[in-house]
Amino acid sequence: MSDHEAPLDAPLGAASKAAAAGLKKNQPPAPEKPADTRTRDQIKLDVVKNRKDLSDTLDAIEFKLNVPKQARFAATRVTEKFEELKRENPAVLVAGAAAAAAVLGGVVWLGIRAVRR
Repeated sequence: MSDHEAPLDAPLGAASKAAAAGLKKNQPPAPEKPADTRTRDQIKLDVVKNRKDLSDTLDAIEFKLNVPKQARFAATRVTEKFEELKRENPAVLVAGAAAAAAVLGGVVWLGIRAVRR
């Protein structure tokens, strides 16, 4: 400790006390808390609701960050849409398959043509 430092447990001097009192005097008044008018049962219900909300939020975060689960969910969604389309309008499904085959055939034909040149 240097000569100019006071020990940590030293009493405050008059100037320090005056400065602390001035700071305290210039602080805005603390806002008053409204009185809690809920009953004990209402508070318990609020706690249960908040826990449920927190649980739902954590589940949503876990779902978004779990890539394998996201992939399974997306695959299930695609399969369900495919099944729905097959059930409701099979003609569109056949037309889509024919279009996909035509595009694939065109890509293969262009690839072979490019290799032969």
